[in-house]
Amino acid sequence: MVFPIVHQDEVLGFVGRRHPALTDTDNRGPKYLNTADTALFHKGAQLFTTGGQHLVDGTIPVIVEGPMDAIAVTIATGGSHLGVAPLGTSLTDDQAAQLGRLGADPIVATDADLAGRVAAERAYWLLTPYGRDPTYAQFPQGSDPADLLSMRGPGALRDTLTTARPLADVLVEERTASLPADQARTDAARVVAARPSARWDADADTISARLRVSIAEVRRDLHSLTREWNRDPRSAARTPLQKVSAVRARLAAADSRAPKERWAFLADELDPRLMRQSDWPALANLMQDAHNQGHDVAAVARHLVAEVHLGELPAQDLRYRLVSRLDVDVDVPHTPAQTTEPGAAQERREQAQARSRPTSQRR
Repeated sequence: MVFPIVHQDEVLGFVGRRHPALTDTDNRGPKYLNTADTALFHKGAQLFTTGGQHLVDGTIPVIVEGPMDAIAVTIATGGSHLGVAPLGTSLTDDQAAQLGRLGADPIVATDADLAGRVAAERAYWLLTPYGRDPTYAQFPQGSDPADLLSMRGPGALRDTLTTARPLADVLVEERTASLPADQARTDAARVVAARPSARWDADADTISARLRVSIAEVRRDLHSLTREWNRDPRSAARTPLQKVSAVRARLAAADSRAPKERWAFLADELDPRLMRQSDWPALANLMQDAHNQGHDVAAVARHLVAEVHLGELPAQDLRYRLVSRLDVDVDVPHTPAQTTEPGAAQERREQAQARSRPTSQRR
């Protein structure tokens, strides 16, 4: 499949998609192949847009990894969101500048793998110097927008995009979960400093609560970093961009940990009793299953605990609430090639709910 690369109604080049039946081991060239650089076309300066549609105010740009994903986004949303893809590279500063001129904050919808999450990290630091506050769409593990459209239909893809949460929240959570408190406080404040000022107070409170550090210390860091950002945003963004490899290493390390270790940061934040419960491993496994299937586990769990404090058996209580709230195929990690019979999925959920329900509530 070959797609035109259009800018201001001119076809500047083409991008070809290798046939999906060919695997990476077939040794038949890259997944996407662009026209070579010419006097008219430089892949780092242009974005692929569906059918050559223009980036105009009123349309929400969705940053994806390839043309097929861009097409999927535009189709699923009826054009209210416009899929845009870098051409064979990560997002560049030239491309971020084009998006920064729009009136809408972009949604970052990169693939749900390590490379995609690192690409989202880079996108944040490229977009925020242009005044944008991007959001992040979380997909099932190993999938992308085109996968979601083909397997679950346009409604599922639309829902994923419309429920995207601030990308800054994702970055702050990564820092507070994986770094020592002093470093996490500073690095998280750096993320917040790049956001609009209306977000600073609430985000500072979040950092203070998660790290259990003084709000005065967080505000001191934030005050210093916002002054640096306001002086020269692009210069301030270079520091975290130079540390993307360290973020990649932390994300890879987190992926390799067992669920009860990976979700320990959240358990400690929600209720210190959780990890002392015999049900903690089962709860951690459920959290991992839900995460793999594209749910924002941390946000949902925080909301559930804020609604009603956990009871005398906190791990069992939270497990039951999560199963009741989320549509999770328990113990069946989602992959793009997987299909699930609806009846079997429903039966597994009902069995999980029964197992999670306190004994006194079982029939």
